[in-house]
Amino acid sequence: MKNGLKTLLIGGVGIATLAVGGVGTAIADNEVSLNVDGQQKTVHHFGGTIADMLDKQGIQLGDHDQVIPDASQKLHDGENVTVRFGRQITVTFNGQTHTLWTTSTNLAEILAQLGVSDDAKLSVDRSMNVGREGLTFTAVTPRHVKVIADGRTVEVSSTDPTVGGLLKGLGIEVGGDDVTSAPLESLPVEGMTLTVQRGHVDEKTVDEPIDYDTVRQEDPSIPSGTTKVKTAGVEGARTVTYRIKTLDGKEAQRDVLSQTVHKQPVSKVVLVGTGQAASGGATDTANSGIWDRIAQCESGGNWSINTGNGYYGGLQFAASTWAAYGGTAYAPTANLATRDQQITIANKVYAASGLSAWGCA
Repeated sequence: MKNGLKTLLIGGVGIATLAVGGVGTAIADNEVSLNVDGQQKTVHHFGGTIADMLDKQGIQLGDHDQVIPDASQKLHDGENVTVRFGRQITVTFNGQTHTLWTTSTNLAEILAQLGVSDDAKLSVDRSMNVGREGLTFTAVTPRHVKVIADGRTVEVSSTDPTVGGLLKGLGIEVGGDDVTSAPLESLPVEGMTLTVQRGHVDEKTVDEPIDYDTVRQEDPSIPSGTTKVKTAGVEGARTVTYRIKTLDGKEAQRDVLSQTVHKQPVSKVVLVGTGQAASGGATDTANSGIWDRIAQCESGGNWSINTGNGYYGGLQFAASTWAAYGGTAYAPTANLATRDQQITIANKVYAASGLSAWGCA
């Protein structure tokens, strides 16, 4: 007799008999209650394991799928088998992206697992079922934000995922030249103060002077402590076109777009003396005793004193008096001249107006 598979009905129960070498082995027809992601049905399978039965039903299992009892167990008649497919969930929650696997098909249940509150705004319907393909969505909880724009301050609670969306929801349009304190694409932060500054860009053309430089050159032919202008400085002239950006009416940035120079500036050249101080010729030390006494009163007898009060030297000459009576032939100011040179100039003042210029006389 050839090997073969025969099915006999005994008392309504199917028995498969496998004839092998003339010996028959009976395999029971197992009736199984199969629940796949909540969908219930009854199937029949002859012997084997739960995995064999699922394979026969065309159910391919992945690493994240769950089978109860374990798929490797032997299948029994009357078995209740539950298959729950794993699905990948990717959620961007308050700006942070998380990925997880779950066998739940109920989004509300998944949200509870994630700790997403009921007042969070979702990019999908909260009541939807999640298929085996998984789900990607965003969730944002309410954020309290202070908004300052156009002279107004408002405080709002927003679930918008971006600063730009929050402003748009308030009817605040942001132009290309406007500036916000946070990027428009960024997530609003709890307690933040969001400002909008209105920007305006304009072009302005003006005529401007060009400052000249001052160049100092040492000259040994000039007494030390003196200077002389060799070349007078002359301002240049130019026409400049600026790009000026203002924020809320105040200038924030100025850039040069173009400029035309009509006249180059001429540097001022100053000669700085490094030679010995000029003697100024002969000195007149008549009345030196009187002048020593006055100097002691005026400056404590310090002939080189300069206290910054506008008077110089032992006899406290004003710069104008010193120059008017020829003192600059000796030094720019009296404190830089010798005692005898200061007395010489004092005698000239005395000859012109007496001692009235000195309070200590």
